[in-house]
Amino acid sequence: MKTKDRILQASLKLFNEKGERNVSTNHIAANLGISPGNLYYHYRNKNEIVFQLFLKYQEEVQEFLAVPAHRPITYQDKVQYFEAILGSMWDYRFLHRDLHQLLLENDGLRLAYRNFSIRTVSDGREILSTMVSAGLMKATPEQVDALIVNIWVTVVSWSSFLQTTSIQPDGGTSMGRDMLKRAIFQIISLEEPYLCDSIKPLLPALKQKYLGGLSSDPLALFPSLLTDVDQL
Repeated sequence: MKTKDRILQASLKLFNEKGERNVSTNHIAANLGISPGNLYYHYRNKNEIVFQLFLKYQEEVQEFLAVPAHRPITYQDKVQYFEAILGSMWDYRFLHRDLHQLLLENDGLRLAYRNFSIRTVSDGREILSTMVSAGLMKATPEQVDALIVNIWVTVVSWSSFLQTTSIQPDGGTSMGRDMLKRAIFQIISLEEPYLCDSIKPLLPALKQKYLGGLSSDPLALFPSLLTDVDQL
């Protein structure tokens, strides 16, 4: 693997584990066993590394958010979208967790992320509209528009929700894969009222898969929150 790619790989791992703000270019270089000068030969600063990781994330998302070209869409396709969304949220979780600060500090990323959001919402709306045309959903164009916005808000803000709500006794937050899976449960719940009757029997098992054994009750999901509420 080329040094340039190794830098991105190591940076992604460190950003995910420690948070982007807690990782310096010196940390990345030390992790790889290279000099800071070698790192700067490939990337001028940490913002450039973050931007390149975002471009990789964007490429992955745009690749899987595609309507089947030569056959009708099925609900199994939608399940595959769920899996791909979850995979990208986990693989690039630092982007979701640290997004607000990253956008404040990086003008190029802020513009690119805005364009990415527009493209992703447009692609998501096309998927939902295609599901309506295929008879998998019953929704007006206005309902489709509202639904895709709600889905996108859930995807981009779920990590922030966990940070501000799922407080652990030690002051940390639950950011494990199971907690991210819950975002997919929320998306399924948003779509459920619009799904045709033939699809709904598939939902109980699918919901349980993404709940991962956790309760659907938000207060039961976050025990520390429940304790705080009881003390009010």
